[in-house]
Formats: sequence, structure tokens, C-alpha cells
Amino acid sequence: MVAAGSPHVTGYLYPWDVLGDPHAAGWVKNTGVDRVALAAAYHSVRAGTPRHPARRVVDARSAALYLPAGAAFRDDALVPGSAAGWTGSENSFATAAEVLRNAGLPVDAWTVLTHSSAAGSRNPGLCVRNAFGDVYTYALCPSQPPVRRYAASLVEQILVEGKPDGLVLEAVGALGFGHQNRHEKTEGAEYSPWVQALLSLCFCDACTETCTSRGLDVAGFRSRVQELVLAADDPDMTPAGAREAVEFLPLLQVRWDAAATLLDTCLSAVESSGMSLRLSIHATPDPWATGPFVPAEVLRRSRRWPAAGDVTAVVPCWGEAAQASEWLGSMAGAGVRTGAYVLALPPKTYDGGGLASEWRALAEAGADELHVYHLGLASTRRLGAIGEAVARLRP
Repeated sequence: MVAAGSPHVTGYLYPWDVLGDPHAAGWVKNTGVDRVALAAAYHSVRAGTPRHPARRVVDARSAALYLPAGAAFRDDALVPGSAAGWTGSENSFATAAEVLRNAGLPVDAWTVLTHSSAAGSRNPGLCVRNAFGDVYTYALCPSQPPVRRYAASLVEQILVEGKPDGLVLEAVGALGFGHQNRHEKTEGAEYSPWVQALLSLCFCDACTETCTSRGLDVAGFRSRVQELVLAADDPDMTPAGAREAVEFLPLLQVRWDAAATLLDTCLSAVESSGMSLRLSIHATPDPWATGPFVPAEVLRRSRRWPAAGDVTAVVPCWGEAAQASEWLGSMAGAGVRTGAYVLALPPKTYDGGGLASEWRALAEAGADELHVYHLGLASTRRLGAIGEAVARLRP
């Protein structure tokens, strides 16, 4: 039960954290979280399972749908993978969700939309392509109509098969240079945040077509990106500090509009289902953001988001407290119900009092909710710290 004045708390889990562990619902319940965000469509990951009685690691080898795909993707180029190889079931989401609901915990479907190296590798023409022609096969581009259909079909199938109590949407917009899926070997190049932002601008066929329809000089933009990347010599430069950043506003607008269209397609699927759901979307005030968190500008451009009802924008709060508070204040000031996406894994403290102090400050900065990453990945002492922190937040 959420007490007046205390933030609503959502704990994140994978289906394999629950399956095969008869004690899982108990240790989740003991943390004091109000609900669970359970992965329903997720990218590849190698995950520790520190409390599971039968294993200590799960190798989810590719992006997958943790529910039966059925005929939903029969005629589409983009098809989600199956998770049966590492969960032992085509319907691990529904099975795990039933266990959690039986313990009195509502279950939201944690749904990753455009991050799929499996689907992208099979369809490189539907992926983000930078100004040098490099293709990011983990990053499906929202400007592509097949990507929008794929995202909407994921949502539709999750609602039909999983019947969740809510949706948590991640990677609604394009991924960019960062957030890759293989062993990362680019740090030594010292690409600055500004260079990485430039290398995240997409010049795929669909983005190029949209730019051309708006009268933009695509070849000129591509050459300008190449010029700035090749001339870059400050490894600490950010988009906020780059005087040339304003030149690329038209390209950002194309990216924002594409993500807003994808979001509206997914929200239309929710509306058509007739289900009454809590909706959360991973979002950030950073206008240049790519990856799991979509820029807030996308929400402003969405036709359906303002009327979606019970909705929350979940803001990344893993880094410096000052920036997290600033971002939360920015979102809350815009009249959006805001959640803080908080980390309970290293390098964060495993002290419950320390976590509570940090989370209380985020609530005071405007967070109506806390989204805790990650109950299943946390060691037992960290799980205990999560429970202590949640208890300290309750009046």
C-alpha cells in the first residue's frame, strides 16, 4: 500500500528471476515494492541470478518476445525472436506474471521496442545509418514504416497474450552510437559526447526521404557531420557546449517526429485493445538523447500521449544527483507525472539508508514514482538494502 506523500515504487524483473524459484514471489514482496515491471520484449543480455536455486547466470542470446508471437508477425520483415532457448517456455512472461499476481503484485509489461540486434541484423536497411554509411544493426529506425508496425505488433501481442496491468515502454525512439550489444571497443577512440551525438544522426533511406520532403539538403547535412567529426579534438565536448549544435535542429525534428509517430502507433494499439492500463515511458529532457530514453520533445509532439490517461514519464537517475534532480524538475514542471529510474546495483551503495537518502531527494525534486533497477540482478545484501530504503520512504 502506498502511503500519502510517499512515491509509488516499481521493481524491475526478468521472467527467469521468477521461473523455477519457489521463493521468488516472497523475496520480491519483501522489498515493499508496489508493483513489478516484468520483461515482455527485451534485448540480449547476460544476467546474474544470485538467488536462483538451479543456476547463477542466464545468457539471453538475442532480443526476444517472452510470449508466443503467434501469427502477429507472419507477413512482416521484422520478427521477434523466441526466448524458449533460455527460459524453457514460449510464454515465460505470463507464467511469471501469474506467480507475482498470486502474491498480490500488479505486473506491468516492460517492453523494449527498437533495440533488437537479431531483427536488425536480418534487416540492415531498416536500421540507423550514420553520415559515414555505418549501419547500427542493433538500432531499428522509427522513420521506417515496418519498424512502426513491428513496435505496434509487439504491443498488441503482449496485451493479447500477457494481459498485463500496465505497460512500460523503453526505446521508443532510435538508438544511436551508444548502447551497443557486443563487447565495446570504442572507448580508446575518445569520441566525445558531441561526436557520438553526431554519429547518432540517421541518414537511412526513410530519414533521407523525410528530410528531402521537408526541403532539407541531406547531402549538405551529411557532409557537415563528417566535417565536424573529422575535425573534433575535444574529448569532453557535449552537444550543449557545441556552438554548431543548433545547425542540426531540423534533423532532430525529423527524429522526434518519427519517434512520436511510432509512439502514437503503439498507443493506438493500446486504445484498440479496450484495456485500462497504467502507461510508463522511459523519457529524458535531453533533446539529443538516443537509446532507451526518448526525448521529452517526442511526448510533446505525440498526438495520443496527452490523452493517454494514466501515464508516467520515467527519467534516468543513475548518475549525478544534481543532474537527476534538474531533469526531474524539468519534467515535473511541464505537468508530466514523473518517475525516477534508479539504480540499486554497483556503483551505487548497498546501504539502505544511503539509497533512501538519494531516493528521498529525487522525490523532493518532483518524482511521483521510483522505478528500481533491478531486483533480480541485485545481490542478496543489495536486495535487503532496497527493502530497507523503500521502508524508510514510507511515513
